[in-house]
Amino acid sequence: MRVTAVFKAVTRNWLRSRSGLFFSFLFPIIFLLLFGSIFGTASKPIPLTVQNNDASNGGKSLSQTFIATLNSTKAIIVSEQPQSVNVTAYIQNQAGTFGGNPRLLVIPQGFAANITRGLPSRLTYIFSPADPLGAQAGGVVSSVANAFSLNATGTHLLIGLSYTPSSVRPLTFIDYYMPGLIAAFMMTNGVIGLTNVATEFRRTGLTKRLSATPLTKLEWMVGNVLSQTLLALLLAAVMIILAEAAYHTTVTIDVYSIVTLVVGAVLFSGIGMTLAGFVRDPEAASGLGNAIAFPMMFLSGTFWTLDVMPSYLQAVAKVLPLTYFSNGLRDSMILNNPSAVLVNVGVSTAFAVAFIAIGAWATRWKEA
Repeated sequence: MRVTAVFKAVTRNWLRSRSGLFFSFLFPIIFLLLFGSIFGTASKPIPLTVQNNDASNGGKSLSQTFIATLNSTKAIIVSEQPQSVNVTAYIQNQAGTFGGNPRLLVIPQGFAANITRGLPSRLTYIFSPADPLGAQAGGVVSSVANAFSLNATGTHLLIGLSYTPSSVRPLTFIDYYMPGLIAAFMMTNGVIGLTNVATEFRRTGLTKRLSATPLTKLEWMVGNVLSQTLLALLLAAVMIILAEAAYHTTVTIDVYSIVTLVVGAVLFSGIGMTLAGFVRDPEAASGLGNAIAFPMMFLSGTFWTLDVMPSYLQAVAKVLPLTYFSNGLRDSMILNNPSAVLVNVGVSTAFAVAFIAIGAWATRWKEA
């Protein structure tokens, strides 16, 4: 029958398509495994640091009871720091190096004395506005404080909670997601787009003809990197302008963010050139690029903080280039943390140099 013939021809063609197989089966499986590993298990407690400044004799036990109650929720896990630690220095240290999300709860002096006498006492909760888990942890603390008050007095809510941002700049969730989105799509352009273009050039014989001209392999690679850099900067500009017009985002564009964007464009161009050097078939290159790009997108803290992931996935995230590029953009565009930008850009640069070198070695210029 002709229907049977059509069915066999279409199915056979689909089975021969590596990209078709990837998006039909491997892609959903990768997503299932990633999201299942991150969100499918029991919720991981949110880390919270507590500084207990209540030094009174009776207060110490009451404040310790409050801290124990926080731990008993299993929603957060408390670590304590001494009273001698300066809060400002602590926040700076937590946000430094690679950047981070400090969450600090300060219990004031006289906490227990006030509660015992039926007087109000106010806790201070310091967290980053760019931390999606920060508000969640604050909600847990607020609920525990209310329950603790009612248990102590029976009627009054004596324990208040002041929310204090760790940065002087007000941020929204879209501010947090903007750098990650820019980083993710710059990555896909380099890892998937450049890989496809380079392998397609080779399949059509264009690379071979170019190699017969005075054009050198270095010039070919530099041209590709410059093209990806221009595309990345245009993409970032369009996304930033659109987000500012539609959602009133307030990302910062300065020399730090521009340098980070350029380094990221070079880095992912290097990865694309490396993949293109090892894979000759454009369809295989597309499948390989997607298999690398999409897991990296979801494991690098682009859409959520690494804190929500199991420890073994956090370890994986720390060896992925996109993690440092996303952190660098976030530190430069919304957190204004130059020292963390420099560290993340330094790591990204090291990745870029390594992948450009591997890509240059893997690119077969004369034999293409």
